[in-house]
Amino acid sequence: MDWTRGRGRQILIAGAVGTFALLLGLEVVKEEEEWTVAELLTEAVTIALLVGCSACVALLSSRLREQEAGNLDLRDKIARIRESNAQWRADLADHFQELGAAIQRQFAAWGCTQAEQEVGLLLLKGFSHKEIARIRGASEATIRQQAASVYHKAELSGRAALSAYFLEELLLPPTPQPPARGDGLARPEPPEPGRFTSD
Repeated sequence: MDWTRGRGRQILIAGAVGTFALLLGLEVVKEEEEWTVAELLTEAVTIALLVGCSACVALLSSRLREQEAGNLDLRDKIARIRESNAQWRADLADHFQELGAAIQRQFAAWGCTQAEQEVGLLLLKGFSHKEIARIRGASEATIRQQAASVYHKAELSGRAALSAYFLEELLLPPTPQPPARGDGLARPEPPEPGRFTSD
């Protein structure tokens, strides 16, 4: 039960109040001497602290169990997403290889050097000039120059145009199929005027 809200909270509060009253009553009953007001207040505060600490422990335990359950659900969702992504990549692995080969052939047809081709591929993957420079161990100025050379040889305006050149065909909606002209069944022609048919 969740002790932090709704009926669980009401039960916890009622239990804490009842425990406090019970413990305080037992202390008063078992003492033979009369209690002064100060002693009674001191004992009440001590018992209240004890009961309050117990209630806080119960609340914290409930909250930790709830968070642990939420973390388990999140881990399960992440595992399912990763499994789905892995399956998707496995199903399209051959297509990815064909696409990569076609992109490299196009870079070669534009007359790009090997270094420019590698920079172009990294640009298509979404890396920034700074990230590409770190990956290739080159300066950012060199990467910018190579990227500009790719755009110039391809006669494209920039990164967006380069991505669109290769990807726009993949993102087009499927071509709608023309409506069927019939269901393949022969339909009887209507009788000519003045002619009757017999069953």
